[in-house]
Amino acid sequence: MFQSIRDLRRALVLIVSTVVLAAGGVFALAVQPAWAAVAATGGSGASLPYVEVQAENSATNGTGIGPSYTQGQLADEASYRKATTLQGTGKYVTFTTPVATNSIDFRYSIPDTAGGSVYTAPLSLYINGTKQPNFTLTNAYSWYYGSYPFTNTPGSNPHHFFDEAHRLFSTSYPAGTTFKLQVDAEDTASSYTIDFADFEQVGAALTAPSGSVSVTSKGADATGVSDATSAFNAAISAAGSGGTVWIPPGTYNIPGHISVNNVTIAGAGMWYSTVTGTAPGFYGNSAPSPSTGVHLQNFAIFGNVQERNDSAQVNGIGGAMSNSTVSNLWIDHEKVGAWMDGPMDGLTFSGMRIRDTTADGINFHGGVTNSKVTNSDLRNTGDDGIATWADSGLGADAFDTISNNTVQLQILANGIAIYGGHDNTVSGNRVVDTGLAQGGGIHVGQRFSSTPVGTTTISGNTMIRDGSLDPNWQFGVGALWFDGSQGAITGPVNVTNALIQQSPYEAVQWVEGTISGVNLNNVTIAGTGTFALQEQTGGAATFTNVTATGVGYSSPVYSCEGGNFAVTDGGGNTGISGTPYCGPWPAPVYPPYPDEGVTATPSALNFGSVATGSTSAAQTVTVSNPTGSAAPLSSISASGDFAQTNTCGSSIAANGSCTVTVKFTPTAAGTRTGSLTVNAGGTTNTVSLSGTGTAPGPVLNTDPATLSFAGTVVGSSASAQTVTVTNSGTTSASVSGVAVTGDFSQTNNCSTLAVGASCSVSVAFKPTTGGSRTGNLTVTSNANNSPTTVSLAGSGIDSTTNIAAGRPASASSSSGAYVASNLTDPDASTYWESANGSFPQWAQADLGQSYSVGKVVLKLPPSTAWGARTQTLSLLGSTDGSNFSTIVSSAGYTFDPNTNNNTVTITFNAATARYVRVNITANTGWSAGQLSDFQVFPSSSGGGGSTAATLSTSPASLTYPSQALNTTSSAQTVTVTNTGTAAATVSGITTTGDFSQTNTCGTSIAASASCTVSVKFTPTASGNRTGNLSIASNASNGTTTVALTGTGAGTVSTNLAAGKATSESSHADVYASSNVTDGNQGTYWESANNALPQWVQVDLASAQSAGRVVLQLPATWGARNQTLSLSGSTDGTTFTTIKASATYTFDPTTNNTVTLTFPATTQRYLRVNITANTGWPAGQISEFQVWNT
Repeated sequence: MFQSIRDLRRALVLIVSTVVLAAGGVFALAVQPAWAAVAATGGSGASLPYVEVQAENSATNGTGIGPSYTQGQLADEASYRKATTLQGTGKYVTFTTPVATNSIDFRYSIPDTAGGSVYTAPLSLYINGTKQPNFTLTNAYSWYYGSYPFTNTPGSNPHHFFDEAHRLFSTSYPAGTTFKLQVDAEDTASSYTIDFADFEQVGAALTAPSGSVSVTSKGADATGVSDATSAFNAAISAAGSGGTVWIPPGTYNIPGHISVNNVTIAGAGMWYSTVTGTAPGFYGNSAPSPSTGVHLQNFAIFGNVQERNDSAQVNGIGGAMSNSTVSNLWIDHEKVGAWMDGPMDGLTFSGMRIRDTTADGINFHGGVTNSKVTNSDLRNTGDDGIATWADSGLGADAFDTISNNTVQLQILANGIAIYGGHDNTVSGNRVVDTGLAQGGGIHVGQRFSSTPVGTTTISGNTMIRDGSLDPNWQFGVGALWFDGSQGAITGPVNVTNALIQQSPYEAVQWVEGTISGVNLNNVTIAGTGTFALQEQTGGAATFTNVTATGVGYSSPVYSCEGGNFAVTDGGGNTGISGTPYCGPWPAPVYPPYPDEGVTATPSALNFGSVATGSTSAAQTVTVSNPTGSAAPLSSISASGDFAQTNTCGSSIAANGSCTVTVKFTPTAAGTRTGSLTVNAGGTTNTVSLSGTGTAPGPVLNTDPATLSFAGTVVGSSASAQTVTVTNSGTTSASVSGVAVTGDFSQTNNCSTLAVGASCSVSVAFKPTTGGSRTGNLTVTSNANNSPTTVSLAGSGIDSTTNIAAGRPASASSSSGAYVASNLTDPDASTYWESANGSFPQWAQADLGQSYSVGKVVLKLPPSTAWGARTQTLSLLGSTDGSNFSTIVSSAGYTFDPNTNNNTVTITFNAATARYVRVNITANTGWSAGQLSDFQVFPSSSGGGGSTAATLSTSPASLTYPSQALNTTSSAQTVTVTNTGTAAATVSGITTTGDFSQTNTCGTSIAASASCTVSVKFTPTASGNRTGNLSIASNASNGTTTVALTGTGAGTVSTNLAAGKATSESSHADVYASSNVTDGNQGTYWESANNALPQWVQVDLASAQSAGRVVLQLPATWGARNQTLSLSGSTDGTTFTTIKASATYTFDPTTNNTVTLTFPATTQRYLRVNITANTGWPAGQISEFQVWNT
């Protein structure tokens, strides 16, 4: 459903008011259920027969695009908002199938023509390096422009960029087979953008049902050349009432509609039996006399609809059908997959695959009752994926269910929408990347002349990256949103177990009219671009167990409603409290993109210098599977002088990880390289490996191998950084000298280093001139690899440095995609534009710290299309972002593409500011503030002010007595005094090593003034511990350093089980044993219910000494007793008892923690065996910690 004109009438009231909290009910549970206090799990969607492999995670020499949330960009409509573009002969992307397959389906985009004409272009396919027949791709079903109902003629608002191509092979290929899409010389499109590929092992063709009438027996042409309409109709007539019509494998040309009533139409499978034509469709009778007993199953309908014409009935399924089923149909290139005009009752869609429509996927239009859409897959629809539209002219949609569907990449409107009606349920769905050009994820609305919204249940759904900037409203649409524009909504609308992730704008939204009766219960919001909750209506809602993290704006709630929107706090809410924000719409801070496939981190390992014949210390690579299903592991291998062992097994569990341990054994002197290659879940990850072989003897390595300092004002000092020098050789090393070059200085405690010992070098940076500054740290010694060198780099800031470049920018308002961040990006053609017709407006840059500034350069795009204009503006500055003073008074400045390249330069007396703002009150060229570039430069004095400041410290060093490991000492105080004649600007106070500090120095120390630094010592290892306290400033004597020493006493207490592999006797639902070592007390293992005894165990990877086990349950769970024992094993087979069976109480007043102590024992496997639980009929553990002390 799409509404062509949207006009938000509600005015913003520029006041700030707290949300009204009404008394809410509190329920006491005698026995806390297993799901209490657990984050929402959402829904997993349809059970899909294919595995999807992303192009951006596959081997390629193409160009990655995205991620992007900006309408009109290819990446914005791509899965995960990322894709790969192949431009030029030889460019390729190679997919490795993680499963056996005999088919491929891939999503692509090729550019439109200048006039929008249709064309085709080949693309080459190679399987395991062998050339296959080319694919023929087209722009015919993509590239729409303008406003509703859209056009194929190129213009504004381009969207609907992607289409799909598929092929069924005559051969099955095993997991690990490569499928390469490559641009060869004969492939003529100017570029090819590839999103992903689906791999499916398609079963054999079905056989004809007994007693069926084949359409070929009535003359249907299975090659698709001749019109088969009459043959289909003849077969339906011959089958008779209640009969079955058979569509054998083949392609059948049906240009228009086939009428069906009380008949089964069955094919050999959606990959085998295909109905094609201009606009083929199977239609029931018109209401109020719907067809009944219709069953359509196991075939495909591929149309040729290339435009959106809402007066044309060009849909795959249509009319009215009661007590009927539509199952396992693939519908592509139609206007709508299924548009059902009620009244009708008892219609079920299941196993559907609906793709690439110009409008909706499935729409129940008026009076559709007791009907379902379930276990179906809908993507790249031009409008709502699945909708119920209770058109008041036809009747209420009621008692309908939309369940367990995967709905993704809807261009307009929503993934799932409920327009009016009552007693409808949306459950178990996975709604991903929807509302790309306009709309949201799941929507409930009193709109389109619908009947009143009654009881509506939205339970167990997952919404990921849903919602976009509405082009008419000019604010974001929520992943879950409610609209009462055509009447008050009283519902109730009950939302439970909702998981809302990575929303580009707000997560939940109420907009227009009055909306009451929305109840949010167990809703987890993880990552939003703006707000967690956006309340733009009067009404009321109840929030219970609503949690929000990663919210983009500083306030999690937007509301200008004050007491007009009453919230009942049902308890358990976190991350949604505080004073709501009411004001101009902030630019979204897009949340980070989650990994969509198996990853390996880090991407490179360097082992430094190692003596030939010796083996380095191990370094680790973590292989993670963030997806919801297990990732088969094809292979892990290391090349060169590198070897690996791993804990990954044959697959990586859903949301699990494993560890690859890599060691370096150089076989020769000199640089040695190799790679670690991990093939899992359809993704190939390559980790670069490097090291240097040296002759046996002392070998020094540094960590890090390079140092980089941020931009620093000339004459000022950056905060010191530390380089650790370690002897990884076979004999003792003697350091004879440590030196630096360039604008760098150092202090160190290096002398003689035993094998395995380390020392520290503290490096400071004080640029003498602007621009890039480089140098080296050189450690000279008797090591075989002497001298050991660390590259040093930094940049000096002077009056020619644009200190606003790349810095955060904000504005009083913005229009569409013309946001403030464009002001400080490197692209001169992007620009900020304020709200139109609403002066004054402002934009500002945050420089990150206070500078003495003396020049601002303002620009508009250099194109002559931007005619000359005069903007009246002033400049203001602030050190705190709140209190601004005028730097330059208001005046008119002319931007002219011919005389000054649309550039205005404003110089002024030096002013100190962190925030520099331009305030615009008039513009002769447009009724808004407009700028493309906002550059700020330090004053000619260098931006750091006078350097007649000198800092001294008392005492010059601190020594701490013996301190128990991982405990913190009392503070010792250092007094910092400015003995100079000018104020000292403090740019940073830092400590290194096992030391921490707090201070009273602020950002400036006046002449003759003092401040204090309190330093504490927390040893992490035994023996002598050293570090430095560094005060970086513009003082004439540079960075001031205090040497710190202390002694650590005792043994480090370590949780040996952290991150280790686990196993179990069983687990319930998603509560697997891997949760017990993930470090998160909120996740947990739960065994099969009503089947005690049960056990869970941890594998420490090697036999290790332990003397204590700590067991936890989630901190907020109710008290319970579990009867358990602890046993250990060195081989995983033979276990001995460490702690005999006893009953232990887990109580929230003691953080639901139980500690088992015992004489030290050396084991590799430790197992907890649970025989009883008073709180739930299963074994339950959230954290299983094994401690060495």
